[in-house]
Amino acid sequence: MTKSFGFIGAMTLILALPHVAKAETAKAVIATLDAAEISVDDTTGLISARGNVEARTDGRLMATERLTYDREKAQLTVPGPMSLTESTGDKISAASAIIDNELEKGRFNDVRLATQSSGRMKAASAQRDGALLELEDAIYSSCPECADPNDAPLWQIRASRISYDRAVQNVIYSHPRLEIYGLPVFYLPYMAHAGPKIEKRSGFLTPSLGGSKDFGTAVDMPYFLNLAPNYDLTLTPRISDQQEPFLAGEWRHLTTKGNYKMTGYIHRPQDDLAMDSQRELRGGIMGSGQFAIGDWSLSFALEDASDDLFFRRYKISNTPRLTSNLSAARRVGQHYISVEAYRFRETLTEEKASTVDTILPALAHDYDFANPVLNGALTIRNRLTHRQRDLDVDETRLSSMLDWSWRKITKGGFILSANNRLTIDAYDFGIKEGDQTSDDARAIDNVLSANSTAFTLAYPLQRIGKKDRQTLSPKLQIVLADAADDYGVIPHNGQTTRDLSKSQLFQPLSPKDEASRVNLGLDHELIYRDRLTSRFFIGQSYNLSDETFEIRSGFGEDRSALIADATLYAGALSLTQKTRFSKDGRILLRSDSRLALAFQAFSIGLEHSFYEIGQTASNTTEQLEEANVRLGWQMGSNWRLDARLRENLEKQESVRADAAFTYEDDCTLITVSLDRDYSRVGNIEPDTSVNFTFTLKTIGN
Repeated sequence: MTKSFGFIGAMTLILALPHVAKAETAKAVIATLDAAEISVDDTTGLISARGNVEARTDGRLMATERLTYDREKAQLTVPGPMSLTESTGDKISAASAIIDNELEKGRFNDVRLATQSSGRMKAASAQRDGALLELEDAIYSSCPECADPNDAPLWQIRASRISYDRAVQNVIYSHPRLEIYGLPVFYLPYMAHAGPKIEKRSGFLTPSLGGSKDFGTAVDMPYFLNLAPNYDLTLTPRISDQQEPFLAGEWRHLTTKGNYKMTGYIHRPQDDLAMDSQRELRGGIMGSGQFAIGDWSLSFALEDASDDLFFRRYKISNTPRLTSNLSAARRVGQHYISVEAYRFRETLTEEKASTVDTILPALAHDYDFANPVLNGALTIRNRLTHRQRDLDVDETRLSSMLDWSWRKITKGGFILSANNRLTIDAYDFGIKEGDQTSDDARAIDNVLSANSTAFTLAYPLQRIGKKDRQTLSPKLQIVLADAADDYGVIPHNGQTTRDLSKSQLFQPLSPKDEASRVNLGLDHELIYRDRLTSRFFIGQSYNLSDETFEIRSGFGEDRSALIADATLYAGALSLTQKTRFSKDGRILLRSDSRLALAFQAFSIGLEHSFYEIGQTASNTTEQLEEANVRLGWQMGSNWRLDARLRENLEKQESVRADAAFTYEDDCTLITVSLDRDYSRVGNIEPDTSVNFTFTLKTIGN
């Protein structure tokens, strides 16, 4: 006999009581069943549910249109389409299923699994036992579902069996093959990776395929070691057809006080890679870190290599100087204290007498007076620095400076400011046999002093119209400087601090490098309807002293070079121009031009630079003129092209060109890059590198 319960709405039946006659053997039932119609067969004890059927237990929800529940077996039979949603949001859909009353164990046919972390699986059949899901004739992909379910996504992994352990987030494949738009391209007998909910776990990362003159065809196979939640190691061997394996390793460590990263490289070179080094092994190390210990902020940077050209030869870095440093700093009230050490290594040029190899120590102490002194701000700056040179005298300098500044705006709109810097320096030189400037060092007094005073007057004039606002700001500055004569004969005194520009024209230099001068400048700004902004500046410095200057500094015996800067911003357009002319304005000495157009999907940048002979430390015999072009193009929502080109216009030859073509969507990142280096350094000839990377998101990243 069958009893039927019909309701206009849904009916809830708490299946907590098994069939009375089988009470001793029946399992406890904890499910809640909702349906439009529920019927009970008194003979068999089967419960049937029809219409908007929902079964709930422990946060899991199963939905279907029809099912039969066997209380004796504690089993639900679902003959038609069904879905099972976990409390985590993961969802199993199937054409039919047989599942236990706790919705934990069962078998599914024509099954699909969608996770909250973008991973999707589907299979002809699946067996579930708690957290373990075994899928037969299965497919995995993190690509979105195609509009046509029969279409293949960009990529998918097809396997005879996929075991997905949701508890430990392991995905294991038997006989997997990678398919691109349904076409098989790669096969492995076995593969495993972390589940979609794992942020990081040990395993192989996405390999990259490349080619270059030195390595030939090569593949980088990074392996990630998740040693602890706060530190890990990535080892990347490079296997090539022309070299022995090249190994790179990256160590990352997050501590309670900060973080640091170290990257090392090692290789046994052959053929061209052995031409610029006699070492059997070549390698290098780079690192950086930041820490906060109590009130102290600590940081370090490390760059070193087995030989000068290692980083350039292996295309890791083109820096002409390797710099390592260690610093610690803290502020206590009005006091600021820092301790630093530096080590330098030239990689492209031979060391000169002026080359500083190490700075150890570099101690600094600043004290800002809390209350105004003579209506201005006063700071005491103390420095102790030791510079060591392999090819010339070492220098120890103890310096103390009083830095006072004052500023006032009058009722008439004039801006008045004053600055005075008084420094006292004590020098000690370490002289070695053969040092080039040993005689000069011996003749210098141990204690020297210098003072500079600057008075500045500015008078901004503003005109406000209906659509625009203009500001014209003339500025006049008088600098009076006096320094001991011996500053001029100190070996390698800081001439490089003098480099005339808009910012340095009115910025007082260190008193020992300053000269009495008059500085004039005119600044104009136009803002039109917040759509266009333009700025223009012109300035020049007039020398009042008998000081001599290097040509590249821009300063002169009577007056300086003429400097002019201009900027323009209008919507997607930005233009900047920095120029330095001869003192009469007739000859162009320096020019730096930058033009950029940046739209939502397209950007282009053009740069041009020109340096007349003697305007930099490196162009003492010939002009320098270069052009750079940058292109960025977002082609639709997934494709992007980036390219750069650098040309030496003076020699009419290319310097470097590179391009990268990228495809990225929710499941895939594909990059094809090309880099052509035209430069010749030592035995390093021009070379072209090509790299290809195919990243399956949720698997290899």
